[in-house]
Amino acid sequence: MTTSAFRLRAVTAAVLAVATLAAALPARSDGPGSTADFARAAQRIGVSFVDLEVTGRDGRRRFAAGFALRPGGWIVTAEHAVAQARRVVARLPDGRRVEARAIAVDPLSDVAVARLDGAPELVPAAIAATVPERGRPVGALGNPLGYGASLTVGVVSSPVRDGGPDTPYDLLQHDAALNPGSSGGPLIDETGTVIGMNVSIADGARRDVGIAFAVPADVVTRIADRLIRDGSLPRPRLGLRLRDAASLRDAIPALVGDGVVVEAVEPGSAAASSGLAAGRLIVAAEGRPVRTTRDLARALEPKAPGDRFRIVVLDGDAAETHEFVLDGPAAAAARPAGVAPVARFGLMLTADETTVAAVTGDAPADVAGLRAGDRLLAVGLVRVDADHPAGPVLDAAVAATGEGGTALLVERDGATRWLVLDRFGRLDTMAPFGSNSEAASSVLL
Repeated sequence: MTTSAFRLRAVTAAVLAVATLAAALPARSDGPGSTADFARAAQRIGVSFVDLEVTGRDGRRRFAAGFALRPGGWIVTAEHAVAQARRVVARLPDGRRVEARAIAVDPLSDVAVARLDGAPELVPAAIAATVPERGRPVGALGNPLGYGASLTVGVVSSPVRDGGPDTPYDLLQHDAALNPGSSGGPLIDETGTVIGMNVSIADGARRDVGIAFAVPADVVTRIADRLIRDGSLPRPRLGLRLRDAASLRDAIPALVGDGVVVEAVEPGSAAASSGLAAGRLIVAAEGRPVRTTRDLARALEPKAPGDRFRIVVLDGDAAETHEFVLDGPAAAAARPAGVAPVARFGLMLTADETTVAAVTGDAPADVAGLRAGDRLLAVGLVRVDADHPAGPVLDAAVAATGEGGTALLVERDGATRWLVLDRFGRLDTMAPFGSNSEAASSVLL
């Protein structure tokens, strides 16, 4: 027997072994979640899907996605994808490009709706009635990095993930690849039914890391329908800064039981007028136990400004009930006398422009956690002092860096931190001021 004959026979035996094993396994193209399934699913959702090209107010272009939700040209997408947009253009399934207008947003749920020019009759997507179980195959359709109608496939990693300490909504975790431009795109099952809307990846990362999140479909449709019907969704606020009691247990051994500690009460808020004071422990809201700030956020979720809200607090061992009318969104702070305005970021500085005197509510500086009394030591590498006021330095820095963000060296209570602030109020790596545990565990509701 020749060597070549031996090799051929050995290879033939190996091929036969692989063929036998393959015959014993179910064909992937026939099983649920197979490639063939998602090819058909992509075709089904494709008639509802739109790529979005967003031009920001600064003229920069970014990408996103969306899908038809209701007749009449209504699409849904992610709020953060169209925030601060000057123009949004949708590419329809037939290749036409139309502008998206009448944009209404809800930052809390990260849901936005828009109506397409000419109200093209796209096919509304089929929406799932339930959240899929762990391990269920899923597909994500989006516009990552401008590569329109891209499909990636994965599985549900967890049907319920904490959406954050200040939100009542859970997220659906999966591992289908997402990248910038995937936001607002549908997460679908193998039938092409929408089970969620993709909004983020883990830890503020810029590229896919195998941990992705979607807003569940029932939340998307509920919020979107409100936005379509009313044009807005005013959210109530308590005017309180809060912290879970569990985060203070080691530092305050006398603090027993679950609840939410009031750290600060906004002067003039309805909560303040009810007599609520810092140091109280909130243990119930609207007749339900409160163990974490998320419990309080859930109690607030169905409410609107002007609704009555009832909480139970502990002052030592004594229980007190506080009932008050919920405030609306924070109004812009009035400028105190002797304060120099800074147009950027919602900052107002002391007359010498070295110290934060006030912060406009919900402005980028407020979102980032800057507060009155914070001292600005530098903008980038340019020192700030009485001879070098911050206003002109900030304007020059923003003009130079654009959307990339502006670095501030900030001193608070003797601690100095670098803080990278952009026009959306985000910090570097999406962390609170200085990543210090105090800011990280405090929640404003």
